[in-house]
Amino acid sequence: MTAQAELAVESGRRPPPGAVADVVVTVLLLALFAGAFLVAGQWSFRAALFPHLVTAAGVVLTALHLVQALLRFRRPAPSPVPDDANPDDVEYVFRTAGPLRWAFALGWVAAFFVLLYLAGLYVTAPVFSLLYLRYAAKRTWIFSAIYAIVIAVVLYVAFELALGVPTPSGLLVN
Repeated sequence: MTAQAELAVESGRRPPPGAVADVVVTVLLLALFAGAFLVAGQWSFRAALFPHLVTAAGVVLTALHLVQALLRFRRPAPSPVPDDANPDDVEYVFRTAGPLRWAFALGWVAAFFVLLYLAGLYVTAPVFSLLYLRYAAKRTWIFSAIYAIVIAVVLYVAFELALGVPTPSGLLVN
């Protein structure tokens, strides 16, 4: 807990709901982007150019978001949720999500990266999209299948045909 948060708690002020979770997720993303940047440094200049651009932008943006999230501790907690709050609003969902929902969401993220490590990008993207849309987002099978096919085609055309950039092939596909 930061000194500002401790002061807020001692003075009777509590950090806004979701502030701690926001900081934790932002720190995890910052570590992920920094790690990916370092890993890409082991590749040739041409292969590492695009990953370096993306991960460097990710490091800068998540660092800025971390500063913003830490500054939220200074603000007093907002008043209770008004009756007209929209339960589909993203900010409302992040503010009110319980530990089970957070664990469920982080489980999906972990599953994505495990599948990416094992099967590579061209298998992971459509399979993950299909499963996530069907089971987590409760979309229809038809919508999920069409989305998965489109994402597979777009990734293949963009990375393989247009850019010629190698993508992770996966431990099991090699």
